[in-house]
Amino acid sequence: MDILLRDLRYAARKLAGTPGFTLTALLTLAVAIGATTAMFSIVDRVLLQPLPYPRPERLVFVESTDPTGHPMPASRMDLADYEKRSHDFSASAVVDAGESMGFTRPGVPAVRLSAARVGASFFSMLGEPILHGRGFVTGEDEKSAPMVAVLSSLAWQRYFGGDRSVIGRTITLDGSAYEVVGIAAPGFTYPRSPDVWIPARWKDYEIGDNARGMHSIVGIGRLREGATVESARRDVQTVAAQLSRDFPKHDAKVGAYLQPFQEYLVGDVRHALWAMFGAVAFVLLIAVANIANLFLVRAEARDAEIAVRTALGASRRRLVRQLLTESLLLAALGAVLGALLSSWVVDAVRALAPNTLPRLTELTLDARALVFTVAIAIGSGLLFGLVPALHAGAADIAQMLRERSRGATRSGARIRNLLIVTEMALAVVLLVGAGLLIRSFERLVHVDTGFRPEQLVVFDAALSGNKKYEYDGPVIRFAEDVQQRLAAMPGVQSVGIAGNRPMDPDPTFQASTSFSVDGEPKPEKGSEAESRLIPASPSLFHALGMQLIRGRVLDDNDNRSSAAPVIVINEELARKYFPGRDPIGKHLTFGISHDTAAGPGDTLRTRGEIVGIVKDLKMGSLSEHPEAATFIPYNLLPLGTTFVIRTTNPLPVLARAIRSEVRAVDPNVPLYELATMDDAMSESVAQPRFYTLLLGAFAAVALLLATLGVYGVIAYAVSQRTREFGIRIALGATAATVSRVVLRRGIILAATGMLLGIAGALAMTGAIRSLLFDVPATDPITFLAVVVVLSGAAVVASWLPARRAARVDPVIAMRAE
Repeated sequence: MDILLRDLRYAARKLAGTPGFTLTALLTLAVAIGATTAMFSIVDRVLLQPLPYPRPERLVFVESTDPTGHPMPASRMDLADYEKRSHDFSASAVVDAGESMGFTRPGVPAVRLSAARVGASFFSMLGEPILHGRGFVTGEDEKSAPMVAVLSSLAWQRYFGGDRSVIGRTITLDGSAYEVVGIAAPGFTYPRSPDVWIPARWKDYEIGDNARGMHSIVGIGRLREGATVESARRDVQTVAAQLSRDFPKHDAKVGAYLQPFQEYLVGDVRHALWAMFGAVAFVLLIAVANIANLFLVRAEARDAEIAVRTALGASRRRLVRQLLTESLLLAALGAVLGALLSSWVVDAVRALAPNTLPRLTELTLDARALVFTVAIAIGSGLLFGLVPALHAGAADIAQMLRERSRGATRSGARIRNLLIVTEMALAVVLLVGAGLLIRSFERLVHVDTGFRPEQLVVFDAALSGNKKYEYDGPVIRFAEDVQQRLAAMPGVQSVGIAGNRPMDPDPTFQASTSFSVDGEPKPEKGSEAESRLIPASPSLFHALGMQLIRGRVLDDNDNRSSAAPVIVINEELARKYFPGRDPIGKHLTFGISHDTAAGPGDTLRTRGEIVGIVKDLKMGSLSEHPEAATFIPYNLLPLGTTFVIRTTNPLPVLARAIRSEVRAVDPNVPLYELATMDDAMSESVAQPRFYTLLLGAFAAVALLLATLGVYGVIAYAVSQRTREFGIRIALGATAATVSRVVLRRGIILAATGMLLGIAGALAMTGAIRSLLFDVPATDPITFLAVVVVLSGAAVVASWLPARRAARVDPVIAMRAE
């Protein structure tokens, strides 16, 4: 212990005696450790740590698959059969996310709450994540049971000020009274961060054999003891195959899929997060190589000291231990600073990360992250301390003194060169990855959306579930009254009404339905043509600035109930189902049923004549492939109430007026998702933007460290060759000749590293292939740009020492020698 304390005191004095070296190495290490620890915290929380539920490995997620095998929501009836006929579940619950409910209070404007309908066993199956009160109990999802609700912790704080007396009180949701029975635990946000959970009471049209075609919900289950994910998956797939035979009208070629609940929650971020963690590991390696170079230079500067200590009897083991103590002490200090930095990075990630990043509210710098920090600090300290320690421990004293008289040792120079080549290679891989993501993001935000997003304001009105708007007539009157009021506002050019709109994060109505072409043979069950339905007012096309390809768009006459039903299709539907043919004039019959919303006198329209073709709209995301879509007159299918306003006024000016006009029509109808279309598009690309920023930041740090590394090596080489350059100049060498000698070495090192890096990038860019949009992983422009940037950085880093070498005064150089 005494020896260790003496070594620590000596190491502290040596580090304090070289403040420039210590500060540079410390900052480099702190940035690398801080970034790595923060990224580990994200990966650990999202991917590695189990969900905060009892025995989370027993939880599974159940959904259906379409005829092509892709996952899709299930129907209520199919999920009920999976539960009854399978043998591997001890409990299960349906989950219907994305509901919208109007919350009304006396004297306060109505607000819209996002809601989730769940089975009665939902909370108990997840271990009762309840802060106050209780979750649902058996039977509360029956029609005859009293209506109850559980509030989220955020909604409880926002609307009730955290008052615990709300438990047992009645609140009004969609005009109906619900008793609040519980407050969910903070951080519990499944599914899709609802404000309120209500028991899943099924309406008549959601149950029965005819409802098997309504694929809108999913299920979660808990496996019984002895069951495995694989056995349960085979079980529900067997049930789905039987349902496909029993109910060919709705379930033909519809399958089932089951996966671990955590795997479902993580979704497509697993691959991206591991790629980001690999990138930050590269940054750490570059930092370690840089600090190893600094330690090696410092060790060579101490050759005389080491030689004297060896001559006085110090063992090589003792010298190696002393140098490792210095590196580990520096690593410990770097770990402390890195931990502080990582806490800031985690906070920044929480602020910048998209809501689609799972378990976002759980991100924190916990004990596991601190243990990881200590581990990488020790590993880093050993790595960058071992090279100079072994160099000092293996050196021959006489040779060391001879080479010291001439300058740097040859072995030290070789190690430094190898480290720089490694840094450059790693930097190339990171820069190529960042460049590909930047190019991809640039392509994404400039993709043709099919509409003009500038000067567009959008919002939704929450009518769903409100008994006053149970039938079409009141919905149409509300929409038309609001449209007229908005159109009369100053600066408003046009107002469109739709069932849903582009970039809608929470669409009220989103349905795809099968259709057949009148006069053509009907396809067999399970292979029918599919189209997305978009209820649209005639003014929507102008408000969105959509481009007409052929024919005409809808007009006011088409919106009348007495008019012959007409529709407008998009390019994708024409391309997919009418290749080489003219679809104008064809009649389509849709498989959707609107009976449940039809009141007295309403006429159900399930057919329509194609009168026009419009350019494809990007509806869900900018990266999606356009799906076949049909625009149907809004008054014939008024499901969903979205308003699109083209205006010359900014949103802050319009927002209050918009709310006022909606309240004037019905004060109990809340509006939500009020935003500009530019903001909505920005939100839709939040996830790729987050990955691009993250990898771009890592690449920028890598570029800086690699450039400093090249500069440090070349500058040190110049300082060791001052006498040589002085003699050259004295013998007639020009400044340009000396500069070329120095530049050549830096460029050769950089070029070698870049060649290795390009080979590595070609092998590793596949790791981010799934994150790219419209850019190949071997994009030559990106590779060329990286080579140019790194070459320029290497030239600048080498030119500064070369400039100093060219200005060496021979007399001063010889006198100093």
